[in-house]
Amino acid sequence: MDNKLQTVWGSVLGELEIVLSQANFQTWLKGTELAELEGSKAVIYVPNIFTRQWIQDKYHQEILDAIRKVDPNISNVEYTTKKASAEPAPKPKSDDNSIKMPINKAREKYSNPNSGQSTIESYGEFRPNEKYKFNNFITGSSNKLAFSAAQLVSEKPGEMYNPLFLYGPAGVGKTHLLWAISNEIHARDPQVKILYSTSEEFINTFLSAIRKGEKFTNKYRVADVLLIDDMQFIAGKERTQEEFFHTFNALHQYNKQIVLCSDRPPKEIPTLEERLRSRFEWGMVADIQPPDFETRVAILMNKANSHSIELNMDVAEFIATHIDNNIRELEGALTKVIAHSRLHGQAIDLSTAQEVLGMYIQKSQVKVNAKTVLQKTADYYEISFNDITGTKRSREVVVPRQVAMFIMREELSLSFPRIAKSLGGKDHTTIMHGVNKIKTQVARDSVMSQDIQSIKKLLVG
Repeated sequence: MDNKLQTVWGSVLGELEIVLSQANFQTWLKGTELAELEGSKAVIYVPNIFTRQWIQDKYHQEILDAIRKVDPNISNVEYTTKKASAEPAPKPKSDDNSIKMPINKAREKYSNPNSGQSTIESYGEFRPNEKYKFNNFITGSSNKLAFSAAQLVSEKPGEMYNPLFLYGPAGVGKTHLLWAISNEIHARDPQVKILYSTSEEFINTFLSAIRKGEKFTNKYRVADVLLIDDMQFIAGKERTQEEFFHTFNALHQYNKQIVLCSDRPPKEIPTLEERLRSRFEWGMVADIQPPDFETRVAILMNKANSHSIELNMDVAEFIATHIDNNIRELEGALTKVIAHSRLHGQAIDLSTAQEVLGMYIQKSQVKVNAKTVLQKTADYYEISFNDITGTKRSREVVVPRQVAMFIMREELSLSFPRIAKSLGGKDHTTIMHGVNKIKTQVARDSVMSQDIQSIKKLLVG
């Protein structure tokens, strides 16, 4: 893509990033390029036919509007899966230091405090897990902070957010980010020693060393980057906490990167020593909440796209509606639908999804609609249905009303006018303001996020 096309397309993407959600922008538009711009026609390169069809059906008008802001003469936009130029990208020269410089600096900082010891037996070769990368992690309001922090850590290990502590319930993407950090650092410099472990493995290794009368320090303290999953299991284990305290200090003293994951923040891990708790909070503590409806749909569409499977939106929305808090279950449900359709030669349509996922439908026998959302939200906040749909402007009523707006928008995908109608015909701009206000608050306030998750459970109770 020449400089002019690149400049134009950069401006267009900037416009689209404002109009579309972050999840949809990342999934469908991140890999696109402007292949041609001539007269009244623009040609856009897309990675595959499924993306082309999706963009044509869903975002054509938005793309056309964005291009016309840059070039008003454009009246026709076409999409192609063939790049305008087959000229290969230039390979970096062998003496190119653009990548090596920061890693070399990191290696200087990663000088081994135990350099006199052999690390052959105590440290195994790191094997990248290609399944988990930053470019296939779908972001949304529930995980944007954690994702950004993880990227910064991978770019400048030992410099930004050390330690990085990620927390959230099972199946929301913590392990994905751990592996993404590992893979990115390894890709930048394979010589960096990366150790990925779980707290259970740490505990077992420590106990085994005690039984065998061996030194424990070799394996963990020679790592340049240490990533530990499920830190909550260290709770109540005094001797293990003592050893991890010294391991943490040894690594942190030499600016070696530490990344930890848990199902809860440090302050909520029971019987965790205060000196460890304070160290876990030295850097960045970021939470990952269950994905919202829009992000769940994007995750499903991205997974189907990665397997070259055409997935109808109604199927994705059906799955996303019934599985709302666990990405593993979400992707597992899609895998079941795909496997069933292949085995029986059926199309991947809504009826097939309903047949295969009947067990999830049974979990939510109550039909969720706007009225149900309003009633359950009112019940949760202990106000009446008439209050939440009425005109009272006190905070005790306005906040629940805005929460209901947010849930109807995110979970039921209702339009702003439809939400307005369910609330007695309020102006749709009022609905937009309410939804955006709660969306912003959810990203910053874990209490609000927990309130919304509790109301969702009431909806299918």
